[in-house]
Amino acid sequence: MRIVRSSLFTASLQRLRGTDNDLFVAVAADLRYLTQRRRAAELPQVRFGLAQSRYRDLMGEVRSHIPGNPAFIRTIFALPDDESVFAFLLLGDKNSQAPRATTGNDWYDKAIPLADALWDRFSQHL
Repeated sequence: MRIVRSSLFTASLQRLRGTDNDLFVAVAADLRYLTQRRRAAELPQVRFGLAQSRYRDLMGEVRSHIPGNPAFIRTIFALPDDESVFAFLLLGDKNSQAPRATTGNDWYDKAIPLADALWDRFSQHL
C-alpha cells in the first residue's frame, strides 16, 4: 500500500504540531489506527462514505478529539477498495473558534469539493 499526502494536509498537520502538541499526538494515533485497520477501522474515530463527495465509496474521515478540548480535527482521506493507495487529503477543525473560521456543515461544504479535486490530481498519477 502506497501512502500519499497532499501539501495542504502536510502543512495543516505541521501547523497543528506547532500549536497544540497534545492534539497533534491524538491525530497521529488516530491516523496510525486507520492505516493499520484500513477498511476495518470503526467509529467513533473513522467514518467511510462521505455523502457529499463525488467519490463517496472511497472518501472518508477520521475524527480526532481530546476530551475537554474544543477542537474536533477532521482528516479527510481516500482509500480505494483495493487499498493500493491511501491518500491523506485535508485536515481541519470544523469547530474552530478562530475569527472568520468556517465551521460546522459549512466546513464540509468547502472541504469536500477541495478533497475531491485533490483526489482527482492524485488518481491521475496512480
